[in-house]
Amino acid sequence: MAEAPDQPFPQRGLEVTRLSTFTDAAFAFAATLLAISIDDIPGSYAELIEALKDSPAFIASLALLLLYWRSHQAWSKRFGLEDTGSVLLTFGLVTVVMIYVYPLKLMFGSAFHFISNGWLPLGFSLDTLDEFRGLLTIYGVGFIALNVIMAGLYWRAWSQREALAMSEAERFYCASESVAWLLVGSFGAISIVLAWALPDGRLGLAAWIYMMPVVVGPAIGITQARIIEARFGR
Repeated sequence: MAEAPDQPFPQRGLEVTRLSTFTDAAFAFAATLLAISIDDIPGSYAELIEALKDSPAFIASLALLLLYWRSHQAWSKRFGLEDTGSVLLTFGLVTVVMIYVYPLKLMFGSAFHFISNGWLPLGFSLDTLDEFRGLLTIYGVGFIALNVIMAGLYWRAWSQREALAMSEAERFYCASESVAWLLVGSFGAISIVLAWALPDGRLGLAAWIYMMPVVVGPAIGITQARIIEARFGR
């Protein structure tokens, strides 16, 4: 989650490969599935305005997808691994993204629907609070899976540290990135627990817990960079 130090680490995977091309295409297709009115072109001005109300959920969902796409791209360029373990983890990432895309948009749609007091459309029917708990659980499982896979990719790179001739600073960075992704993924587990443990009146806290990574992620990155600077002088 941290950017490279002032003296960047080696970039071992600068060549475009079939795996990176496939991954880019899969993320692009997932973004297409999020698109506004993908299956119904507005036929009137009123329908256009109604479709545009879906924009906040689309933008937020796309931003999160781009975060994981960019993170995988950075990992791929830095380490250039295409061994069996790395390929399987990448396929796992793509699989989760393709399954996760609809719960992702529904969660953001629910959040913006609540914030706007119903002005922004939900586009999805939730009849009971238990159904909302179920949605939180589905979203949480996907969120955990994405972060565990990213952690796995960095662990895989760390396990190849000798073959990749990593410096001590790079080894620390790689290991700490793996831990950082697991830490962020833990918020999904916390949300699931809260979804089923909290009383009805406080259920919203299980959804708002996902705001924590917005603060925790940059904090981890800053801490990583400072430790690398202090320990390795980079």
